[in-house]
Amino acid sequence: MGALGAAEDSDRDDWDDLELSYDTVSPNRWTFQSEAIRSWVEERLRGRVLNACAGRTKLAHDHEIVRNDLDEDRDADLHVDVCEIADHFEAESFDTILYDPPFSENQANRSYELEDGEAVVAGNDAVAKRQFDQLLNPGGRVIQFGYTTTCMPASMGYDRREVAVWNTLGRMNDYLSVIDEKPGESTAGPRWFQTEDSSNDHCLHTATDRQ
Repeated sequence: MGALGAAEDSDRDDWDDLELSYDTVSPNRWTFQSEAIRSWVEERLRGRVLNACAGRTKLAHDHEIVRNDLDEDRDADLHVDVCEIADHFEAESFDTILYDPPFSENQANRSYELEDGEAVVAGNDAVAKRQFDQLLNPGGRVIQFGYTTTCMPASMGYDRREVAVWNTLGRMNDYLSVIDEKPGESTAGPRWFQTEDSSNDHCLHTATDRQ
């Protein structure tokens, strides 16, 4: 069951290196329009990035960000189901996969302006996670946003690196961010880097929607 993404007990007994953070943000239908959340995720992007459920907001990064969104009218590089996304790229061709899907029918309807939006359910989520595993380089990371800290299936051997809690005020549910890293050695540098022949930091940004 673990290979399908079902819950299973973790055998990890040392969580001293797990980073935890907590912040308060104003609720927004577009996750990355929150300045706090956008800054948090931009600081954690590495290498070539796949934004699997991109939405409206474009993130800043010093490497390529490939944007996927089901909405054909959205400004994105492709418009495919995340459950089939590995068919469109070479295996092990991304260093970071950003995953911020609609986890409820209401959220799907609001984000995609459909009468019957399709939310992520357990079976679809498990298929998507297998797609991500195919696309990630060794040492690559999945950054997931949602209402659960269940991310990559335990059977895949990913290491939980970080959890962030976003308090959305009032009686609304808190939002959660999780970073899981694939086994292996990553060759992707941090977002801010130095070239061998220069002492100056370089950071090339994509256009960012700050609305």
